[in-house]
Amino acid sequence: MKNKKMNKSRISPTILITIILLFSCYQSFGQKTNYKVKIIKIVDGDTFHGLTKDKEDIRFRIYGIDAPEKKQAYGNKSKQYLSNLIFGKTVKIKVQTPSDRYGRPVVWVYTPGGKDVSAEMLKAGMAWHFKRYDSTPEYARYEKQARKARIGLWADNNPVAPWDFRKSKKKR
Repeated sequence: MKNKKMNKSRISPTILITIILLFSCYQSFGQKTNYKVKIIKIVDGDTFHGLTKDKEDIRFRIYGIDAPEKKQAYGNKSKQYLSNLIFGKTVKIKVQTPSDRYGRPVVWVYTPGGKDVSAEMLKAGMAWHFKRYDSTPEYARYEKQARKARIGLWADNNPVAPWDFRKSKKKR
């Protein structure tokens, strides 16, 4: 046994590099997921442009909701409601998905006072809970309460979901 070398615990260079890279990715991801933007444009009830501290204009999609399209009933009211909540203000952004199929980050948005914008839009009846992509129980409850109270778009006798509205426009 004297001839055998002591087996010291060593991390191979490959494993060490992998750990460093993973940590770096985690760090940069963390920095990109929580930041603030100044709202410079409201596109519709679930999409807006924000200006970063580096003056980069980014188009964002709000997570968990789907608002009426511009040419749809309540489209302008939904856009105006979102505008009243956040336009011209600096809001906190938390990234859910770095890029949707249109290249927009899908984000949670929080007003300067800390209110969840998705929740506020749902409570006011200005958007549908986008259950296809989100299963947040509170969001489902807010939509259900707005429906029951017939507020916002739920005052309409036959509200059409934005995804159905978009489908009907594609068929033409």
